[in-house]
Amino acid sequence: MSAMRKIALLLGAGALLLAGFALLPGPAAAYDIRWGTAPAGGVWQALGTAMVEDVVKANPKLKGSTMPIGGAANVIATNAGKINVAFSFSSTAGEAWDGKLFFKKTGKLRKIRELAVLFPEPTQIMVRKDAGIDQISQLKGKRLTPGPKGSAISVVSGHVLAAYGLSFKDFDIRFLSFSEAGKQFIDGHIDCVFYGAMAFPAPPMVNAASQRKIKLLPLTPAVIAKLVKEVKGLEPYTLPKGSYPGVDYAVPGVIANVVAIASQDMPDAVAYAIVKSIDQNFERYGKMVKAMQLGKRQDMAKNIGIPMHPGAVKYYKEKGWLK
Repeated sequence: MSAMRKIALLLGAGALLLAGFALLPGPAAAYDIRWGTAPAGGVWQALGTAMVEDVVKANPKLKGSTMPIGGAANVIATNAGKINVAFSFSSTAGEAWDGKLFFKKTGKLRKIRELAVLFPEPTQIMVRKDAGIDQISQLKGKRLTPGPKGSAISVVSGHVLAAYGLSFKDFDIRFLSFSEAGKQFIDGHIDCVFYGAMAFPAPPMVNAASQRKIKLLPLTPAVIAKLVKEVKGLEPYTLPKGSYPGVDYAVPGVIANVVAIASQDMPDAVAYAIVKSIDQNFERYGKMVKAMQLGKRQDMAKNIGIPMHPGAVKYYKEKGWLK
């Protein structure tokens, strides 16, 4: 056999070997995960950090970091390619896909894909027990924080107010971080922490209830029905009595599901690796972040009204959670 013939055979064998490696499961190439979470003081930052660490540990070719942005801004940044994974709300992702409500100015954001549904976040609207405020209409003109600016929480808070015929213009609005919201409420610098949807238990409420007597305001049945009908991704939910110290009554409201979304350009193998890692560590996350205990592993594949990433589809079909 000639030298040239031997070289050709070796090159051919090498190509076949490389092709074989490309067919192996898991990320086939290095990839840098940039995961959008939320400002400090909430559960998203801690949860995102843990999820990134776990997927990178299980897949050495991957790198990862978190970016504390916010739920609505996360969707915009993912669509623009500035980050490639993010937390948001099911309602926010649906609005972004349709270009409605908060996203009328941006237009339809069609470069986002669903990865996983994680857990629900319920309505939590806190005032001081001695404030003489029993219903949301009495909040008009008060000092109110609806969540950090650009957060999915502030978007849902706006929807709740709109269902009462109100808007942010009717209040002295303060877009505060979660830790700052708790401090300013305790010190009397704000009258209400108004979260249309927030991880439970909410750190600002926990902090405030440890030092002040608090009251949570319910949503009326008519408003709940209106929100569920008009805002994609919202569902009825009632916080049980005893949810916080002194709250010895049930609190009707709504929930938005926390979801992980990804860029449409993310390689299928990376999306597969991320959802697999979340599934394998789901119970541990519940021990680390109490809010995750409201979620269910099999609900990860729940439809939120936007396309699911093909890599996630592959994993969920293997688990039997998708047909």
